Amino acid sequence: MSKSILTIEADYSSLSAVELLAKVVPQYDVPPPATCEFWHRGLNDTYKLSSEDEIFILRMYRKDWRTRSAISFELEALMYLHQNGAHVAMPIKRKDGEFITSILAPEGKRYAIVTQYAKGQILEFADAEDARVFGQAAAEVHCCSSGFESSYSRDTLDIRHLLEQPMTHIKPYLVHRPSDWEFLTKLAERLSRYTNQIGDTLDYGFCHGDFHGENAHMHHGKITHFDFDCCGFGWRNYDLATFQWVMRLLGKEDKLWPSFLDGYRSVRKLSKMSITLIEPFIAIRDIWYFGLNTGYSLAQGWLDDRYIDIHIDFLKDVAKRLDSGC
Repeated sequence: MSKSILTIEADYSSLSAVELLAKVVPQYDVPPPATCEFWHRGLNDTYKLSSEDEIFILRMYRKDWRTRSAISFELEALMYLHQNGAHVAMPIKRKDGEFITSILAPEGKRYAIVTQYAKGQILEFADAEDARVFGQAAAEVHCCSSGFESSYSRDTLDIRHLLEQPMTHIKPYLVHRPSDWEFLTKLAERLSRYTNQIGDTLDYGFCHGDFHGENAHMHHGKITHFDFDCCGFGWRNYDLATFQWVMRLLGKEDKLWPSFLDGYRSVRKLSKMSITLIEPFIAIRDIWYFGLNTGYSLAQGWLDDRYIDIHIDFLKDVAKRLDSGC
């Protein structure tokens, strides 16, 4: 009796580094790399291209994660920042003058880009100086992006994107925890009211969208930013809150947050209102991240009650701080 072979489509595939090296990389204006290795899986897949003297990064976007227009916005922003003096990992052109390569993967169309490799190492944030220098570099991105405009379509970092959409992703994971869902719903409504009251009073403009500290390398005293995949127009408080959020999670907030602020303010002014209203954006950041993991299965194998506890406990602490006026 013969056995049939089933054909099953893929939701998400890991593309062959050998195939990318042979078919995609030659289309770009880079020295022929000797190796292409799968390097990191996150929101997208990152491959490291190594030649004798240089390193480049190939990013494979997940299917349906970013539109071609959204990627073009990101690349246009990088070029604008570079032209205005910011240190960023620049995109590399294809030999035909384009930047984006379309690839038909098992799950459907995906996009690839190649960028420079940011020399140096990730800051360890072991002391206040790291935070101060990173604060300066964050302010430089905000300064250098002043005046940036784009004709490409891109999600705005607004309440719909940062709060409402993530809540729909979180809800199925709290069906068995109705009291936690009630708390989260009330908190989200409260945060929406905060942002409605802000109106045009807060600094608004281009944001990196993911200033948690690991999307930058230090080399000879200079910080180069990379991975602008979460960028967009929005309140710049969100960028500041993202750094404070991760320092709080790491237990380093008291030691490093004041130094980050000092570094930022040495380059760019911050209003008293901006500093006062960072706390609501810490909650918004955590809800966005919670929704990201529940919505896109990034927390593979560990999206359980313990993981949910971490976020609910963190957000309850933020709610208490808001109640106390912190």
